[in-house]
Amino acid sequence: MKQNFLFTAAVSASLLIFAGCSKQNKATISQIPENTKHHSWYFFTEDGFEQTSLPQQSGISSLNPWTETLRASDANTAADKSGYMLVNRLGVIHFAKNESQQVQPVLIQDYELFSNSTASNLIFDNENPYFTLSRSSFFNKEASLSEKGNAQDSNRPFLVRISQELKAFYPIVTYGDLRLSGGGEITGTFFDGNSFFASIKKIKNSKTEFTYINFSATSSLESLSPFTKDEKITIQETSEENYRLLNSPKKFSDSPKRLRSLLSSIPQTFSFSVECKNSGGTSPKTFISGYDLGSENAENSFLINAHAIIADDWICAVFSDGTTYFNGALDGKPILNNGKNAAFRLPKLPQNYIYGPFCISGTTLAVAWEESDFYKTGRSGFLTVDLKKVLYNEK
Repeated sequence: MKQNFLFTAAVSASLLIFAGCSKQNKATISQIPENTKHHSWYFFTEDGFEQTSLPQQSGISSLNPWTETLRASDANTAADKSGYMLVNRLGVIHFAKNESQQVQPVLIQDYELFSNSTASNLIFDNENPYFTLSRSSFFNKEASLSEKGNAQDSNRPFLVRISQELKAFYPIVTYGDLRLSGGGEITGTFFDGNSFFASIKKIKNSKTEFTYINFSATSSLESLSPFTKDEKITIQETSEENYRLLNSPKKFSDSPKRLRSLLSSIPQTFSFSVECKNSGGTSPKTFISGYDLGSENAENSFLINAHAIIADDWICAVFSDGTTYFNGALDGKPILNNGKNAAFRLPKLPQNYIYGPFCISGTTLAVAWEESDFYKTGRSGFLTVDLKKVLYNEK
């Protein structure tokens, strides 16, 4: 689910102070100004994306529920070091080098596939990218929770493969394949590398109920196609407890060692949430720092959220206020700062705007941004940053 956490200018400043004051793993801090050749701003349109001078100068977009509007819902770096950004109600932006070895954003679009479903859960399996499609029963009038179901749902795509080579999408698992008897909508999904775990909301005996399943391909995801016949997947019921164990936040102390090292300059008492994924990997895991997960007041704690990616050669975390931490070496570059952490802040966004998921392609950082008001999103787009200039001081 989309997370909107409250934070102030003091919180943003604190992150930078913490990054610079650590006795160990001290980070070098730099601020990227709003207007510079180091970066470019883009905003989403119904047909794609366009460049803009600043986010607030982009085309006006009314505030709509986050499941129903244009926004970057996920992003990650692939095993081939290119980047993917999943854009709800639009398509997928692929960040890869062109013939001139410059990273360019290219939109892969399918209006019929994206027009009336929520796109989320960008994952990889055997280096192939996939995502899921669902409908919110709160905001989408076509979401089917009826006991009678919807005859059209049997062919509605659920799991979709992205073909970068052909710039096309291939639905490989439909709602009919999931055999959601009596209607029902997927409300959450987690892929652990072998199986998908899903929660299903539907109406039974005039009451709303949740059930949980896990399913996997009979052979492999890569072998599936739109033309695969019966028994393409195996389905089992699972418990709410099993589903929540995968999806619930964990303590930051249980996060990967490289992530703990990257953010070691932030005091343990500072409250933040970080969604961490491996490049070219499975569903992310969320880690919480700064309060007891079992506390009765946990829901009222003020958090700032972040996204992090762990790759073979680098690790990077981007907080919603733009504070960014990096360690390692970019594609074709030496290890930065002799292995010490670096920290910089992305251009400051206007009030009520936040940074979101990101990917790194080559030496280009692409970060989503959006205008956020609780559960609604207005203007949205992405920022590209030349990390050679920011981290390696190349002109």
